[in-house]
Amino acid sequence: MNPYDVIISPRSKERALYLLEENKVEFNVVRIATKPQIKKAMEELFQIKVAGVNTRIVKEGKIAIVKLSSEDSAEDLSNRLGIL
Repeated sequence: MNPYDVIISPRSKERALYLLEENKVEFNVVRIATKPQIKKAMEELFQIKVAGVNTRIVKEGKIAIVKLSSEDSAEDLSNRLGIL
């Protein structure tokens, strides 16, 4: 699956901003995407290393919480994306 087809958009809700302190970011993803596909898409699109991916399904769709490795900063990524 193409990385551009996996990631829909970053989330900037209040909960997502609290996750930055834990070096995590939150994204809306397509419902059929698997955790390995999400990890690969994040690494390819943003040139970061992903330590882990958790997903959950909500009314709006599927959400991925991506934990970055200690080498990368979630705050830097959110600044690049224009969240902060």
